[in-house]
Amino acid sequence: MKEKMKSGLLAALILISLVQSYFLIYRMPGADSVVNSEAGYVQAEDIGPRSSIESLIFPDKMIVHLANSRHTIFYPSSTEYTTIYDTIRKASFGQFRRLSLQSMDWNQIRNDEGVELMFGSGIPVSLLERSLKINPDSLFEGDAVNRIWLYTAPDDRTVRAFFFSASGDVVYEATDMDLRTEDISRSALLGANGVSYQYTSTGYYLPRTAITAPNVTLTLDSLTTEQMQRNLFFDPGATRNINEENGIEIYTDSKRSLQVDTRQRWMIYTDPTAPTSGTNNVSDNVLSAVDFVNQHGGWPGMYTLSMGTSSSDKNGFVFRQYYRSYPIMETDAFKFGYMRLGVERNTVSTYERSMLYLAANPTQTETTSAASSSGAASANGAAGQGNATTQLRQLPAGQQLLQMIKTQIPVGKQIVDLSPVYRPSLGNGVVVLTPVWMAKLQDGSTQFLTASASQ
Repeated sequence: MKEKMKSGLLAALILISLVQSYFLIYRMPGADSVVNSEAGYVQAEDIGPRSSIESLIFPDKMIVHLANSRHTIFYPSSTEYTTIYDTIRKASFGQFRRLSLQSMDWNQIRNDEGVELMFGSGIPVSLLERSLKINPDSLFEGDAVNRIWLYTAPDDRTVRAFFFSASGDVVYEATDMDLRTEDISRSALLGANGVSYQYTSTGYYLPRTAITAPNVTLTLDSLTTEQMQRNLFFDPGATRNINEENGIEIYTDSKRSLQVDTRQRWMIYTDPTAPTSGTNNVSDNVLSAVDFVNQHGGWPGMYTLSMGTSSSDKNGFVFRQYYRSYPIMETDAFKFGYMRLGVERNTVSTYERSMLYLAANPTQTETTSAASSSGAASANGAAGQGNATTQLRQLPAGQQLLQMIKTQIPVGKQIVDLSPVYRPSLGNGVVVLTPVWMAKLQDGSTQFLTASASQ
């Protein structure tokens, strides 16, 4: 009898021990992070606005081709851009055939009515399908596209659509679509009153008349180091803090690290424990990057995806911030306006971003160094917003811009693109966004063009 009681008591003690162990492991505060620490990201509370891949993919410019070598360019957020893009997004494209780039006379086609959608980098077709109605096609679904050209063929008045491979030597023609010649004609009419551009012999578009954009001062808010520490580490209490003499603070849990530049409010998070096995699909990695930002800081504004362009950064993605129509381009003195993530097999290994962001209801002021030209604000999406004034800055064009290019671009360097951008500078609780021209060179580098040393 005693032996049975001893056995029963022992079994009860073992059962109680198991129950206690369960609650210690699975029910204590923070236990979920410990259990899941090797399997995925911290499932932290959102501390910023969420976004989706559909809203992060859009053309950085839209070129409307008119007759007689006339062209105009619309940028995101402008009324004309939005109207044309909405029409294209409603159309469906399918039954693709692959052609050599040299099979078409693009210089001739440039003189026909048409629209070009230009992406800043090659977008995988599998992601582009989320923004446009592209019927799945095994012929080019594994490729990436950096340009889409729609035009009306003058001989039979039919619309043709070409998707340009980012590799640069192949185009895909959609032979089944429901765009009409009237859609292209309406786009051309919208471009008739826009700023006129000429196509240069080296392959970029030069405005014939000045364009306008606001010079803007915006108030800033900031994520705190404590917020990011709690948000990024499984057990923030286990992190160590290292203060460097140059204003750098480092937080680490012996595996992951968070480096914060306290002067520029720039952070770099590193997780070297990314898996080394499994599939490494680019599109899946992009989606993982978007989910990661949703959970770890969010999207304080309008951003667009920029893919890596070389084999060394094929798993690196940049998300560039826009203010109204133009992107914000960082400077050596001030990192701002973008996020950079490195992703391996759906796991983020590096995450860089500014902890500063545009306030939700910013106080805005705009100044100008010249009077605005008629109609330019509408064409470039630069109309006033909130309590901002409508005074605008003129960006040089024509011969003045060519002279700037001649004196500021090094000899031997060739321009492949020219775009208006915002150059940020940090003030006391504010960021000043100054519109300037930026030249993209053939080697992939970029350079600001300024009319004077004071800009």
